[in-house]
Amino acid sequence: MNSIIIENYEIPIESHKGKIIVIGSDHRGYAHKKELIKFLKEKNYGIIDVGTDSEERCDYPEISDKIGRNVSNNYLNSVGIGICGSGIGIIIPASKYGRIIASRCLTAEDAISSRKHNNSNVIGLSADLITIEECINIIESWLETKFYSDKEKDDAYLKRYLQTIKLEEQHKY
Repeated sequence: MNSIIIENYEIPIESHKGKIIVIGSDHRGYAHKKELIKFLKEKNYGIIDVGTDSEERCDYPEISDKIGRNVSNNYLNSVGIGICGSGIGIIIPASKYGRIIASRCLTAEDAISSRKHNNSNVIGLSADLITIEECINIIESWLETKFYSDKEKDDAYLKRYLQTIKLEEQHKY
């Protein structure tokens, strides 16, 4: 069971294992992105690299937009990873798309919590604050953690996720 349907909403609940990964970075995150792509390909993940392609200075909004658009259009089968200096800016434009739950994670514990409690499908990583080894540990934890394990204690998380999706629909411009 990869998803459940509640109130006509299809909700992905399993881990992100095997999903397509949309990955992008600005110039500050480029070196980390290259290493992460290599790691993810070794783990047999399908990769969509939305840029940047060098350490030449660039702005993150266009790249983040591509992450958000791609994941939103295929939210049941894809997830996004954005890398910039802080891990914050690269996820802001992505989070403007429907069905995107973006979280900046600096630790594996952050990543696990963002999955278990919030069903995050886009993660922001900081090239300035965490090493590539820490990024790999964070990503592994994030990809392997399930959102909803069908236990009574998880009902609150599911309820809040549904509330978030409904608010998103109410506030479309």
